[in-house]
Amino acid sequence: MSAQSTSSDQVWWAEFADPKLDTLIRQALDNNYDVLQTIARLAQASSLTRQVKAARLPQFNLEAESRKGWREGGERERFNLIGGTLAWEVDMFNRLGSSALARQREQVARLEDIEAVRLSLSAAVAEAYFDAVEQRNQLALLQDQIDTDLELLELIQLRFDSGLTASVDVWQQSSQLAEIESLIPPAEAILRSSENRLDVLLGQAPDALNRVTDDDAFAEIGRLPFLGVPSDLLLNRPDLRALRNELVAADADIGQAIAERLPLIRLDGSILYQDGLDAGGPVALVLGTLVQPLLDWGARKAEVERNRALYVERLAIFSRVYTEAIESVENALYQERKQLEFLDRLERRRGFLERTVAETKDRYAHGLTDFLPVLSAIKELQQVERILLREQRVLLGIRIQLHRALGGSVLNS
Repeated sequence: MSAQSTSSDQVWWAEFADPKLDTLIRQALDNNYDVLQTIARLAQASSLTRQVKAARLPQFNLEAESRKGWREGGERERFNLIGGTLAWEVDMFNRLGSSALARQREQVARLEDIEAVRLSLSAAVAEAYFDAVEQRNQLALLQDQIDTDLELLELIQLRFDSGLTASVDVWQQSSQLAEIESLIPPAEAILRSSENRLDVLLGQAPDALNRVTDDDAFAEIGRLPFLGVPSDLLLNRPDLRALRNELVAADADIGQAIAERLPLIRLDGSILYQDGLDAGGPVALVLGTLVQPLLDWGARKAEVERNRALYVERLAIFSRVYTEAIESVENALYQERKQLEFLDRLERRRGFLERTVAETKDRYAHGLTDFLPVLSAIKELQQVERILLREQRVLLGIRIQLHRALGGSVLNS
């Protein structure tokens, strides 16, 4: 990885300069169910964070009690208590502090999960959109090829009617026309699937309406985005930021588990107003409690070991995702370079085939050759035109994956 252009504060798909794509992605970011699901998970994590923070503070409660009884001899006694109580754990060994830190980091991780889902979602919308554009263009190309084949078939039919060619030429061209026409239904099916995929990504049920029209075209890819160095991925990719926060949370859970094996000190206090037959007035009470685990048959020690193993597991996951992120960036860079070379060679091949078709048509028209060279040249040219369109879509997909691998922005700064 190396820096090849300046960084940008724009959203990653701005380089495509496609207003419709921008609208679709922003609509998906607002309505997609995966995003709503991760937002709900963040709300859950936020609630847990507030709970553990509250556990570190003194707890105050209102208590009231009323009793009735009878003494020996039938004398009735009534006893009432009302007042407040306090309970507070002295967090001497940072048990509650470690728990609070773990929950806070998990909350931050869930926030990063939202960004990771939004990044993946924006890439998925772009993929589905350009899939639909590709099939629209393929259908338009197929229609142009059908029109060309129809014109050629009419010409061959006229030559056959004039006795200038054999019937086999008519059948060969008819077969060529039928082959091109047979490609339309699969393209229409893929187009409908892409449109349905767009609907779902936008948080809607498929409605059989077209979001992509014949006027939509492939975007031009610009210069490479800012790449930086591999360590920049730790800051740019939300999934790596989430894993890093989960790693800190796992470390804090180890501290909590260790503190569970140490003495626990709790202060309890109360001030109550008492009335009854014998006495009345306020009663205050303050108690200090120390609990030291003695024999738990290794349960707390096992919990420490479990949390340490969990930390090792999360560290391994973080390391794997980081190395895979570097791999994805390097692969996308190399694939884009080779794809550009491939497209350049396809364009050269198309140029040669266009000249070949023109030459063979001219020779056929002057009776210097039979129809087979013309048919072969046209068939190969039409195939290359379809491949070229498909590979242009592949190039766009590689650039999309590069942005996703780099952790492209989904929010304007």
